Amino acid sequence: MKYKLDSGETVRVRTCNDHVLVVLADSAEASANLNIEGTDHLLIVMPETPRTDGTVIAYFVPTVVAVKAVRRSHAEWLGSNPSTGGNNRTWNVWFDHSGTSWGGFATKWSKYRIHGQVTTVSTNIISPNERSSLGAVIAEARSAIAEAAGVTLESVKISIELD
Repeated sequence: MKYKLDSGETVRVRTCNDHVLVVLADSAEASANLNIEGTDHLLIVMPETPRTDGTVIAYFVPTVVAVKAVRRSHAEWLGSNPSTGGNNRTWNVWFDHSGTSWGGFATKWSKYRIHGQVTTVSTNIISPNERSSLGAVIAEARSAIAEAAGVTLESVKISIELD
């Protein structure tokens, strides 16, 4: 997904359930086009605990920095004589501390880490004894619809039929 910031800069969002940035190259050549190119920044998002719901961590990395690191890491990985068929079009950098040149990006890119807390777990679950009145729920829904549609609150009408 690509987004445009108010500043005019563009951002590509990349997600993974593991602590890795997965990049696809259009060929196995060192000069191949990478699918992370073409925007100003990457927003890399992953769960804090791999493959689980909960808190996520994110990095806002300039694309030129990411491309340079991915190319260098891939070349160094190839230089380690990995067991491979040769058509290596998936180039990865790992955020864990594996001790390799293609790992440890949690530290290498720590200055690009976004601080704060975001979770994939819904915080809108309400127990029956905490429920709002129907009127409050309708008022909140009207407000959200008006904001999303860019119209005044008065122009939003909600009809409810309860069986």
